[in-house]
Amino acid sequence: MDQETRLNADLQLGTAELSQLDCNQKVKSTTQLPSPPNWHNILQGVSQATKALLTNSDRTIAINQALAILGQATAAHRVYICEYHPNFVTKELAFSRRFEWVEPGITPQHDNPLLQNLSQNEFDLQQWHQQLTAGYSFSAIASTLSQPQRQFLQSLQVKSVLLVPIPVESKIWGFIGFSDCKYERQWSQDEEAALITMAATLGSIMAYRQMTDVLSSERQQTQVQLALSEERFRLMVEGSEQAFFYIHDHAHVFEYVSPSVQAVLGYTPEELVGNVYHVIMHESSQALADQLTDQALLTGKRVDTYAIFGLHKDGRILVLEIAESPVIRNGQVQGMQGFARDITDRHQALEQLKAMAKRDRLLRGMGERIRTSLDLQTILDTTVAEVREFLQADRVYIVNTNSRGGESAVVAESVAANYRSVREWTLTSKNHEEALHSYFNPRVIYVVNDTTKKIDLPAVIAQDFISFQMRAIVGVPIMVDDQFYGLLVVNQCDKPRKWQDFEIDLLEELSTPVAIAIQQAKLYQELQSFNAELEQQVNKRTQELQQKYSELEELQNIKDEFLHAFSHDLRTPIMGILLVMKNLLSQSNGESVTISPIILERVIHSSERQLTLIESLLEAHSSDVKGLTIQKLPLSLHTFTQTIVKDLEPQLIKYQATITNEIAMNLSLVSADALHLRRVFENLITNALNHNPPGLNIILNATVENGMMCCTITDNGVGIDPDVCERLFNRYIRGRRSQSTGIGLGLYLCRQIISTHGGEIGVISEPNAGAKFWFTLPLANPFLEL
Repeated sequence: MDQETRLNADLQLGTAELSQLDCNQKVKSTTQLPSPPNWHNILQGVSQATKALLTNSDRTIAINQALAILGQATAAHRVYICEYHPNFVTKELAFSRRFEWVEPGITPQHDNPLLQNLSQNEFDLQQWHQQLTAGYSFSAIASTLSQPQRQFLQSLQVKSVLLVPIPVESKIWGFIGFSDCKYERQWSQDEEAALITMAATLGSIMAYRQMTDVLSSERQQTQVQLALSEERFRLMVEGSEQAFFYIHDHAHVFEYVSPSVQAVLGYTPEELVGNVYHVIMHESSQALADQLTDQALLTGKRVDTYAIFGLHKDGRILVLEIAESPVIRNGQVQGMQGFARDITDRHQALEQLKAMAKRDRLLRGMGERIRTSLDLQTILDTTVAEVREFLQADRVYIVNTNSRGGESAVVAESVAANYRSVREWTLTSKNHEEALHSYFNPRVIYVVNDTTKKIDLPAVIAQDFISFQMRAIVGVPIMVDDQFYGLLVVNQCDKPRKWQDFEIDLLEELSTPVAIAIQQAKLYQELQSFNAELEQQVNKRTQELQQKYSELEELQNIKDEFLHAFSHDLRTPIMGILLVMKNLLSQSNGESVTISPIILERVIHSSERQLTLIESLLEAHSSDVKGLTIQKLPLSLHTFTQTIVKDLEPQLIKYQATITNEIAMNLSLVSADALHLRRVFENLITNALNHNPPGLNIILNATVENGMMCCTITDNGVGIDPDVCERLFNRYIRGRRSQSTGIGLGLYLCRQIISTHGGEIGVISEPNAGAKFWFTLPLANPFLEL
């Protein structure tokens, strides 16, 4: 009877022993969650499993019987044993499934490559080992675990799990697992305690068996060593799916290769024997294989299982798991024997799971950065760096096709140190730009595995590919607000590359969060611009309001000053007239009164002053509302000013002043309204007399400057403060030294008259330095005046 037949018979025997248990507790394939197993049945199952381990001399059969008993007793769908050990490649903590029992109808997982040499950090499983090492069990419902753990259990069709530690010599050898594949089962503390006791018993038995096996082996070594070696060798060579090999020394030449090598690598043994073993290895793995093999030949110590990239006869690259151990005779290393197993499928499955997890982290990280940051440049720079690292590409960049008036610009780039940056790229001609726009469709993903094989490339684009060593390209469009923004581009520079579908899908998925980040930054910039503009407008309006308030306050002061002066100027003559009239009335005694000419002159003079004040006020208001009406005619300033000086002689005598008229007789004529212009001269001369002490000297002059007649009235008086000069021609403004009782409209009317003529007026003065009033008038055109 062979081993497999005996194993099946023992399993049936173990199952038969379970007839003593309550059959109603076995899990049925129903849609309803069954009741928990009977506690008595679990204890009885633990007892029977322990008995099977202790009474059966074959450890494998004993363990399988025990697992079957425990599966029936606990109503679990899958019961298994896993061993902790260092990962064959990375040396990190890993585990492998060694034994398994499953209920009929449940898919076995014993041969699943994922469960062999599985590192703890692959699916964030360190927590399991930590809890088991502390002597506690670990139970959980898959849907409540972290995403990596949930993903791992769901790939095994597990709804809930219970793990109990197997201690061997005070260390955790591994664990027994109980999986429910149909229901989300909660394990009780009593169940966990009973199964922990069972695992401890299993560990003790295993330690005992190991010690017994060592003692037995030492006693029988000399008798059975040769038979066992021959049997092992025969089984490995004839029945194994692994390729067995033997090399003699450091030359690494095959002396023997098993026939199974043809199924693994495509070579016959005859094709390999006598050749260096590099023939089956990719060049990237040869140095590692040489180092480990030479180390074992030198030290005589077994090499931990490791993985390399192998070469199939047809050129395919495989992942080979290599197990080597030195052959030692009489204390001397005679050679190296080993096995090579094809683990390409398992490696690819692990790599795909790693890639999926890494891809999820990349997308989550991108989304998190968009949610938490408004720094677009940092988001884009991090994205291209992570994509390049994930795809192991030579260059990744994002190009904005409309950043500078239609010229493309690279806004973010990650490139290997030995390749040029595409930021150096520029358009060489108009044809260059036209070729780019015509060749690349902005809404289509552009994929090229080898640019040297593209025969339809325009010459300028082909030259770009050569200049920047672009051997393989993927370009994914970025759409912002349904408008083409640019491209997310990946380059392989050193060699062609067959782009995988999942890589292209990743780039296409990434284009969406990149577009969101760009749109978010755009909206943020618009908001900042709007806020800045709004703040600027508020500041501007505030300044305007402050200016208006200042003007209003100034107008209020002017109004108060005007009312005070106007009321004072009107009150003085009226009070004089009133006093005279009252005095006459008191002297009349009801009879007629004779009024002397002097009194009449005083009354007339006071009335004329009132009328002049009122007319000045009305005229100033009328000029603001309707504007002045003037009638310009050619005028000789010399003759005109001589008449004015003659008329002002009484006032000059009164103020002991002199006027010198230096305006030349032959000076060009001006175009002016004589009536209004006379008021200008009279106002300026009268102001000079009123604002200065007696004995003033006044000089009249005029010259032609820049096509205009510039008239000046200069005095040697007390001068005017600079702050008064700036606003002297405003309405209701009077100098602080003014001896006049006017309301301050004279100079304002002068400015109105000169402005209406098309000229300008001003004053140049300093305190104690006299004053020089000037104004300009247009020259007369004799042809137009006819």
